[in-house]
Amino acid sequence: MKQKINLETLLESIICFLLSALLFYALISDKVANYVHPRINGYLWFVAIALLIISSVFLPSAFTPKHNAKPGKYFLYFVPILFVILIPAGTVQNKAISFGSTSAVGIATASAGTSPQNNGTITPVNPSSNSIRNPTTSSALFLPKEDSDGIITIQDEQFANWYQDINQNMNQYDGKILKFKGQVFRTKDFAKNEMVPVRYAMVCCTADLQPCGILCRGDEVTQYQDNEWVWVTGKIKIEKYKSQTMPICYVTKIEKTEKANDDYIYFTYY
Repeated sequence: MKQKINLETLLESIICFLLSALLFYALISDKVANYVHPRINGYLWFVAIALLIISSVFLPSAFTPKHNAKPGKYFLYFVPILFVILIPAGTVQNKAISFGSTSAVGIATASAGTSPQNNGTITPVNPSSNSIRNPTTSSALFLPKEDSDGIITIQDEQFANWYQDINQNMNQYDGKILKFKGQVFRTKDFAKNEMVPVRYAMVCCTADLQPCGILCRGDEVTQYQDNEWVWVTGKIKIEKYKSQTMPICYVTKIEKTEKANDDYIYFTYY
């Protein structure tokens, strides 16, 4: 007796529809930013639409009987779909801190699809030919300026631009007072009075997240636990740290605060 429904084709249609629905939901809700760099969103919109079309093409054939259909193999595809629904994306925390003049360029270089030189140094970026910006911000957004009190306050949406600038032009910040936000980050090599308020930079996806920030020193930093969000105010000095010249912030004030609206920052060329 012939089957009235081709279960094999029906499952193919359902799988394509579910994948399309998940992509549409992630893109519309902006939850996709927890997984991949925003520059990939255009491709994901294309894939979501293509899957929806494929699903609609398969669906009419599901009502055409088929001999020796083997639908069992398709149930395996529901496992990763179920995991995506039940297990939300979380912050991946890389313990390899990125700070100093080479690290910021290194992240941006990786974003551009280039690689460091063989001797371990990073090929310098020419700001006049390739600007590195946060793609989620307007091109009219400038670097933060000093206020009337002589403090440079870095807002969330300015962090990527500022981080790139302080690493490329660190001498311009020597002696300046900065105020910026980040998550408390430490490694076993840090002294008790050292920590880095970091933002996690994404080049492609969550697998390559890199914590970025500048080293902070001060007695008050010991009061805060790893991963807590804090506002840090302090004076910048250009010093040697483990044979690397880098900006170091000497903390004058630190206070707990709410997390940033965007979990990650993004470096890219365009």
